Amino acid sequence: MIKLHKEAVSMGDNKWEAFAQDFEQSNNYVVGVKDITLVKSELRRLKDLGNVLELGCGNGTYTECFLETATAITATDISEQMVTITFDRFAQQDHVSVEVADCFKLQYTDASFDTVFMANLLHVIPNPELALAECFRVLKAGGRLIVLSFTLHGMTWLNQLMLKYRYSRKYGTKSTSSIILTPQLAATMVQPLGFKVSSSCLMGANVKAVYLRAEKLAE
Repeated sequence: MIKLHKEAVSMGDNKWEAFAQDFEQSNNYVVGVKDITLVKSELRRLKDLGNVLELGCGNGTYTECFLETATAITATDISEQMVTITFDRFAQQDHVSVEVADCFKLQYTDASFDTVFMANLLHVIPNPELALAECFRVLKAGGRLIVLSFTLHGMTWLNQLMLKYRYSRKYGTKSTSSIILTPQLAATMVQPLGFKVSSSCLMGANVKAVYLRAEKLAE
């Protein structure tokens, strides 16, 4: 049975709380339905995901991509508002748990997941290597890390300008910790931790996303 587990976490103010109610619609406006649909189609092609931990689930936009390919999903976010919405969204899915979690200090035991998926975190959180180290810790040997992050990299100047305008109109100013993620930078972040990168590339038409897949090497 799906559960709503709210751990006490501390990461300071979370600006995304204010956007929880219509977060998916807002992202559809900012990024564009076409490119989000393309990304979701690619995620649905992943097979044999086993027990999945999702970090930064928001209101479940990408969680739904794994319903048919995961044996269990633990969808997490730092925002209690996001977690509440995601909980309601998947209330009929017995293999989905929805929890509040801090990606820098996960409450899960070592080697407890087959797959860790994080969407749109690496380019906005401070010290992303710390979060990736936690991903490595909770993954089983041979487990998979899947990273998805939208980026300005590889976009035309006009599309960059339009994306920045839509983002600022909907969400205001970006976090000071935001970076422009590239496939090469994403690979450079994960490799020193003990991950073997199988693919790191750009996808998308007008708006681009970094899409990385890696495997945890045996310690």
